Amino acid sequence: MNVLILTDFSETSDNAGRYAVDFLKTTDVNFYLLNIHSFNFNRSASDVLENELIITLSELQKKAKELKKYAGNKSHKFHTILSSENLISAVRKALQEKKIDLIFIGAVSQNEHTHPILGDHAYEVVRKIKCNIIAVPGKCDYKTPRKAVFPVDHSILSMEEQRQILKNLNYLNSSDFTFVEVKDGDVEYPHLYTDETPLTTPIPFTRSLFKDIQNQYDIIFVIGKNLSLCDRLLHTEYGFSANMNIEIPIFVYHG
Repeated sequence: MNVLILTDFSETSDNAGRYAVDFLKTTDVNFYLLNIHSFNFNRSASDVLENELIITLSELQKKAKELKKYAGNKSHKFHTILSSENLISAVRKALQEKKIDLIFIGAVSQNEHTHPILGDHAYEVVRKIKCNIIAVPGKCDYKTPRKAVFPVDHSILSMEEQRQILKNLNYLNSSDFTFVEVKDGDVEYPHLYTDETPLTTPIPFTRSLFKDIQNQYDIIFVIGKNLSLCDRLLHTEYGFSANMNIEIPIFVYHG
């Protein structure tokens, strides 16, 4: 299995790396740590460029060694990728050349959206990269995801498609999935959780519902083509993360 970890050397991305190692502790994995750096390739700046390149590559290799030591797993191999391309181009290139199966990226808190990789660009990766992605909150410690919640909009995903996804899903095969039928909109219902309004009824995916989900589940599983739901979870200006912290990992499934 080939896994890409996006890093900007911050604690948030370090935590995503550790989560990736723990999440896949029983799997043979080639981990690729990708760092994006903007270098000045002007000839007049060649001395500065060489020094900057050495420092950045050294830091990237250091992070790979730290993660290898943390893993302590002979079935886990660690590699580095340093790129000067824009984030989406660099990730797409890695997907093609390294045959990536899964991506891990840090999910910042509501006050950290200025990170060069982990801020607004994390949302861009989820929207533009067609690969399974797990966004890991910066302060989220790994625990086996026993309870997973799957918000479903039947106007986007049929029952048969749901069954097929779970049948082919290897990463969360030990998890107990709870399906919550949701609909678009941000209307609050005061009696949402009473017996008068059973959870099987389509309900709006609101901040209030998401807070309850974070308190009750270990991971949230969403379909990448459900753009509205991805927007609500990860958009750093209009989504939930603009006004509240994400506390559990978000698995964005692209197939």
